[in-house]
Amino acid sequence: MVSRITAAAIFLGTALSIHPVFAESLTPPPQKVQQAAVVENGTEARPETTRAEADAKSASADMDKIDLDYAKGYLTDTGRILASPLQWGARDWMKFGLVVGGTTSLFFVDKEVKNFAQKNQNGVASKFASVGNFVGDPIYMFPSVGAFYLYGYLANDGKARRASLLALESLTITGAFTSGIKILARRHRPNSGHSPTNWDGPTMNGENVSFCSGHTSSAFAVATVIAEEYKETRYVAPVAYGLATLTGLSRIYSNEHWSSDALFGAALGYFISKAVLSYHKEDTHKKANRLTVLPQVGKQMTGLTVNYKF
Repeated sequence: MVSRITAAAIFLGTALSIHPVFAESLTPPPQKVQQAAVVENGTEARPETTRAEADAKSASADMDKIDLDYAKGYLTDTGRILASPLQWGARDWMKFGLVVGGTTSLFFVDKEVKNFAQKNQNGVASKFASVGNFVGDPIYMFPSVGAFYLYGYLANDGKARRASLLALESLTITGAFTSGIKILARRHRPNSGHSPTNWDGPTMNGENVSFCSGHTSSAFAVATVIAEEYKETRYVAPVAYGLATLTGLSRIYSNEHWSSDALFGAALGYFISKAVLSYHKEDTHKKANRLTVLPQVGKQMTGLTVNYKF
């Protein structure tokens, strides 16, 4: 019995913390940029705009403010996510199989994991659980994302605006999918005292909505966007995914969800966000494939910068 609980705890913690590595990056390959500068004196001029600045401006071009096009994107992206299984390849079905297999495996030890968590309550772990429950609570996540957008607006930080809007869309779509699954499953929560095998099936009441974990799916939805948008900073991804993992474990520790609820919620939030990110990066690169000619004016030289991205 102890070995089964230990194995399940190790599997769940590991899966929650490293499952992003199972997903192939949907980021298009970096574009090659060729630049040439022509100046009046025959001297090559160095462009004042760096590659990082150009990429940041390009990245924020397709999602920079809340408008009608941004709102329409919610419906468009949701439709693309729903239709995406029709275009899945072998690798995509393998990832899906890993998620289903991992969730199913935890079904068989859900009760043991619950008992283990409840028998090992202590003050330190409870404080960590409070943090995890707070981080993943949609009631606090939506205002936090909104505050981040406000910062980007006031500070004229296009990258912050883009990241916050992507996070808001991912969070909203993930919440919609999570709510739909909860209504269809109607699984009894562990704190109800019922067995993990109690599923009521589709009903319209608001009870028994354990599967899957909304806190965990929300936490991973936002963490995935932040980790991707700020991937050039090494510590961002570990911190983002670490907090999201803490949320999943906290829901189990607090007796609000079964271990399988947390794992499936994490996968749902992660993959929906990766899909949203891929759709908008795709649009960004389509816009960027063009020839640009920019004037360069300096104290010692004057000329043109020819920039072609392909």
